[in-house]
Amino acid sequence: WAPTKALLEHRLGQTALATLACLKGGLTIRDPGILRAFAWMRTQKLTKTYDVGLLLMALHALHAPGDDRTTVDSYGRREGKDPCTKNMSKEDRAWMRKCVAFLLEHQEGGHWRYPENGQDISNTQYALLGLWAASRCGMKIPAKVWMSSLEYLLRSQEPSGRAIKLRVNEVRGKYVATWTENARARGFRYIPKAAAVSGLKPVTGSMTTAGMAGVAICQDELWASRKFTPPMRKRSRRAIRDALAWMQDNFDVTRNPGEPEGAWHYYYLYGMERAGILARARFMGSHDWYKEGADYLIERQRSDGSWLRESDVFIDTAFAVLFLKRATSRTRNPAITHSAK
Repeated sequence: WAPTKALLEHRLGQTALATLACLKGGLTIRDPGILRAFAWMRTQKLTKTYDVGLLLMALHALHAPGDDRTTVDSYGRREGKDPCTKNMSKEDRAWMRKCVAFLLEHQEGGHWRYPENGQDISNTQYALLGLWAASRCGMKIPAKVWMSSLEYLLRSQEPSGRAIKLRVNEVRGKYVATWTENARARGFRYIPKAAAVSGLKPVTGSMTTAGMAGVAICQDELWASRKFTPPMRKRSRRAIRDALAWMQDNFDVTRNPGEPEGAWHYYYLYGMERAGILARARFMGSHDWYKEGADYLIERQRSDGSWLRESDVFIDTAFAVLFLKRATSRTRNPAITHSAK
């Protein structure tokens, strides 16, 4: 896939994103286009956080066809090993180890950069998504990596927000449990307040789903670790709950809420898909997030099968496909199981 001029420096990442969408969309390891894409990606240097995170996700999808959303117990916990652990070739496993080493080397205080320029939630989420994909393929990621990022994300979430009654739901196997909780609508910004040096970015849907997804991933990877203490569990659960509260309070599939002119719209929709699946949430407030998002996208597909909302047809189409396929895997453990208090 040829990148647009504005994205030449991320040509590996754009190709990995398009390949990931094709694999999640139904193409297999035997497809000639998939083989050509991976052959080209093998020739590229690892230089960008986004690129490496997406490459790890594509490698996982290559060796774990389909999804694991049906192999869960009555509490929604994923059962069995990820097929990637036994399907991956030695060559691809070595490639994956190089990608993991790159991301571990460039983690700073729990966050990631491009790696040039300042910290941000977006680079951090794609690094965590990539490391999570590698972990599911059997790569050993030190607990301190997840803990450092979890602490960073918890610090980065808005410290306060509007008090609301959150309508919580959790998919457990074939059932959906529902309840309500008092919450604060606390979202995330592209650059956290404490790190902003040239003007404060707004709280947005795309960054709130990114921060929430990162917390859910770190929580899942730390679930059995002694480092994941009861106070940290409580903070993590509260962070996910309050991010869901922000989404309930600002829900919209027609634009990226909080972002001027709704920029990064399809990027946000894929973020909503990740947040919904990782939180095991069938609804966001009273909204059926998948149905509303799917209806919106289906109405806007172009005659050639693509989508284009902003500046790049490959990226917008990839994000649309990933949303429609509900491409994100479940976490091994529930994200926000009902708690009395």
